[in-house]
Amino acid sequence: MSAPPRTRLNLVLTAVLGLVVGVLVNYLSARQYKRWDWTTHGLFTLSDRSKQALRELDQDVQIYVFLGRGEQDFADVETLLEEYKAVTDAISVEWVDPDRDGARYQVLADKFQIDSWLAGDMTLSQVPVVVTSGDRKWKVERHQLIVEDFETFDDADGHKLDLQSERALTGAILEVTTGEPTKVCVAAGHGEWEVGAYGDRSLDAVARELEWEKIDVEPFVVRTEEIPDSCDALFVVSPQRPFSDDEVALVDSYLTSGGNVLLAFDPVLKKEALTPTGFEASLEKRGIVLGENLVIENDAAQQLPGNPGDLFLVTNLGTHRVVDTIRKRGGGILLAVARSVDVANGREAEVLFRTSLNAVAETDLARAIDPDANGGPTPPSAVPLAAAWEYIPALGDDLRPVETQGPTPGRLLVVGDTDWMAPELLDNAQLSNIDFLSSTAGWLTQREALINIAPRKTNARAVIMSDADLQNLLFRVVVLLPLAALIAGFGVWWSRRS
Repeated sequence: MSAPPRTRLNLVLTAVLGLVVGVLVNYLSARQYKRWDWTTHGLFTLSDRSKQALRELDQDVQIYVFLGRGEQDFADVETLLEEYKAVTDAISVEWVDPDRDGARYQVLADKFQIDSWLAGDMTLSQVPVVVTSGDRKWKVERHQLIVEDFETFDDADGHKLDLQSERALTGAILEVTTGEPTKVCVAAGHGEWEVGAYGDRSLDAVARELEWEKIDVEPFVVRTEEIPDSCDALFVVSPQRPFSDDEVALVDSYLTSGGNVLLAFDPVLKKEALTPTGFEASLEKRGIVLGENLVIENDAAQQLPGNPGDLFLVTNLGTHRVVDTIRKRGGGILLAVARSVDVANGREAEVLFRTSLNAVAETDLARAIDPDANGGPTPPSAVPLAAAWEYIPALGDDLRPVETQGPTPGRLLVVGDTDWMAPELLDNAQLSNIDFLSSTAGWLTQREALINIAPRKTNARAVIMSDADLQNLLFRVVVLLPLAALIAGFGVWWSRRS
């Protein structure tokens, strides 16, 4: 017996409506593309600064990936590149399996001058990713994608992997699209932290991290020579001896003529007094006050085990571009023995971050050792620890910037501590120290698309299956799943028959 005409019409309309809904859902999903990252550590969520760099691309970028599906890096790279393509249409990706696409791989391997080797029955490319734009190309090595964290092999929940693919891939994209590398000159000659030095006063970790952002780091002795124009920024990190008036004048002239300067000072104690840096008067001209004090954090929530004056976490962040992203994400910067860096009232400089409300900036060093000495403890307050300054042109009657003669002054950032650049703090993915270094370098070199994404750690858990496990899995897939489908189908047939 055939179905009534009205029933057939309802069936046709339902089918058409379902088709229309399906088309609309696919259209909206294509226009409003969205991916969800369900991993514990957010391994495949692009950083805000990666997204900014991708949105600012003004030229096409071609990425060649020489990985087979059986390699451990494949899934990580594939997922990240999907995120990249979701942000910008300027990126195209070509996947070349050295085994399955041998002819194509050989052509590209000869073009990019890369080698390969055999690992069992699998061909591995020496360089798994090549990024090109125009005539420029950049090779991403295997060690830049995933690194074993050997210090965590004894962890109860398994050892960790440092997933650095985003850092490597975004750095490569910036390399082929942003021109020549930026140069940071590091001041020397006053006992500063140095590249190549041993121990706690080495800048090797900072130089290594800046290399990810395609920033060259070179030493420069500030004596009588002018700071060269090839220095996009000058870093002065923890000088132990004061700069002379002539040396400060050189740095000031460099800043006035468009240079960019980072001054990171530790409280240097000699004969129970703080040693001056030589920059105090120069900073005051720009509204920055370098305190002659020791900052002590008394909030237990910000302290680390041990002496509270040694290590403390800073989470009271301002709204300046250098720390705005960290503040929005809820990160914290770990500092050690510090001195205050404040901004005078009415000046154009801006405080970057402060301690908690329970900290003190102690000018009496005897009281810093014994808070009850000399009339009792100092009243607590939120002590400023860093400040940023840049030239802001005056506005005319039409509210437009007034053009001035000569070069535009550069940017200045002052921090009352240098221990935040220690290797163990930069390498700690739970802290925002690496993000602060990256933002500082990007802001000072006036290339704010430059990024450095801290590696994200995840458990490296291998899936080990015995013969019994394989047989059990085979039984479930080959027998139980089809049987479940058969039973469900029989149930539907029986209900309709009744």
